Amino acid sequence: MNKQYFPGLDGMRAIAVIAIIIFHLNPKWLPGGFLGVDTFFIISGYLITTLLIKEYETNQSINLAHFWYKRIKRLLPPVLFMMFIVIQYIIFFDRALLFQVKKDMYAALLYVSNWWYIFDGLDYFQSLEPRPLKHLWSLAIEEQFYLLFPFILLMLFKTIKKKSNIFIVFFIVSLVSMSIMWMMYDPSKSISRIYFGTDTRLQTLLLGAMLALIWPAYKLKKNPPKVIVWVIEMIGLVGAIFLVRSFFLFTEHSASVFQGGLYILGIFTLLFIMSSVHPDTWMSKFLSLPVLTWIGRYSYSLYLWHYPIIVLMQSHFIQGQISWYVHVISIILTMIMAIFSYQLIEQPFRKKGLKAFVDVKSLKAFITLLLSLYLLVSTPYLIKTVKAESPNNEKIVVTQTKSIAPAIKRISPLQIEDASKPSTEIAKVYPYAPLFIGDSVLVDIDYQIRNVFPNATIDGEVGRNIYKAIPVADKYTDFNRKDAVVVLYLGTNGDFEDIQMNTILKKFDKAQVFLVTARVPKDYEAHVNAEMYRFSKKYKNIHIIDWYKVSQGHPEYFAPDGIHLEYPGIKAMVKVVTDEIIKVVEK
Repeated sequence: MNKQYFPGLDGMRAIAVIAIIIFHLNPKWLPGGFLGVDTFFIISGYLITTLLIKEYETNQSINLAHFWYKRIKRLLPPVLFMMFIVIQYIIFFDRALLFQVKKDMYAALLYVSNWWYIFDGLDYFQSLEPRPLKHLWSLAIEEQFYLLFPFILLMLFKTIKKKSNIFIVFFIVSLVSMSIMWMMYDPSKSISRIYFGTDTRLQTLLLGAMLALIWPAYKLKKNPPKVIVWVIEMIGLVGAIFLVRSFFLFTEHSASVFQGGLYILGIFTLLFIMSSVHPDTWMSKFLSLPVLTWIGRYSYSLYLWHYPIIVLMQSHFIQGQISWYVHVISIILTMIMAIFSYQLIEQPFRKKGLKAFVDVKSLKAFITLLLSLYLLVSTPYLIKTVKAESPNNEKIVVTQTKSIAPAIKRISPLQIEDASKPSTEIAKVYPYAPLFIGDSVLVDIDYQIRNVFPNATIDGEVGRNIYKAIPVADKYTDFNRKDAVVVLYLGTNGDFEDIQMNTILKKFDKAQVFLVTARVPKDYEAHVNAEMYRFSKKYKNIHIIDWYKVSQGHPEYFAPDGIHLEYPGIKAMVKVVTDEIIKVVEK
């Protein structure tokens, strides 16, 4: 089997890119779809190492310059095309995004997007800010791998020589990478550092490289004994089932994913690859179906285009309340642009390199030339001449709470302006002094809550989740008494399990505690709300304020992120909170 194209790997790429696209359309549909990126990493590590090993065995050397040139021809023109089109769209139609996107573009051009996002404090999963180039973090890691790995592999072949010894080296380094991710994981903090880090993601790339050392596809022989084919078939099926099941089972809040889970998933993916590249398995034949290999061949272009299209489309709608036709249009546009990019940019430059600019022998080549020249000339000019102002869509206001130091709260100008108006809908003022602990949704309603409960203690912080709320609750032990009222906003910024809920509720086991259900366009929304209801049935002092139900069908309540509140939402939230508290206190 002496060839460099393995259709089974294209079939695997198809499965991975489909999972990623579904996840980005709506994480609730496929909560573990983001793991498709790791499938790409493993396939890349396997395929690149296989090609490098074959070259070394043929020539007793690796032409590094030629390798890097091929990678540049293959990867750079399509990503430049995508970025320049996105930049031009933003300049002409959505200029408010230009300031941030320019920074992201420069990082992408240098293939350091992953480290830039770490430095910038971006949370891949929690951030609702439109960042249409955010997905390029994975390409940055692959390019960093392509830059260093061939040289390292060549040095290893020259020094320790034996594949078995090289395998051991890769195995040890992969375990170190996994261990770094495991040790750095903290469920109470953003996972951006371990999610974006080259050091923590090296594990999956090296798993692919390790398989290439012991299972090189170009050396697999046809017609082996049937029992061997059957064994390969079975382990490949187990790997495929485990991988696909993980797309449905895991989320970014699954601690096991970052505590060795990616490594284990990678091992099962290796089993899938073993079967997919063998010429005699039914798995390889299935993955070689034309529809899968077509998607696989276009997977790079599909990956490049799907995310900016989805982000730019959805930025004009309320998150979590997006109509089906928006998703359909996003998919259609992604396919159109992927085909357009593949045919006019990716393939011509991959085959001809810079000669694609001068070797114009057809209408298609002429269009490629004109489009490339236009973008290469006009985009830098527009970036230079169009002013990208720093967005000033947030103001900082200081609010005084009853028993804690002044806290800095950040809300939008619209919320500040409207929240300063006296409430006409809730005119009655109550003498009770509830404790409110929560996140930015609580910050949104701070002023209006004080209109109703002037003696309230309000402790809200942007980005707070249940892990961060537990130590905050320790400051308010004086509220753990029978006549006290405690209101908790805990579900917006991440999932949690029974142990966290039990921990914080035990701190107020004598008080009347109200849990506010979450409306958040994330995959954990249903789970956190179900947890709240379950605990309300378990303990008599726990009550539900069902914001999820009250806000159903009311997009006017929300800012574009589908979480934070516009003035109608502030009024509705304060009303339901007040009604539920008074219902319990005054009955």
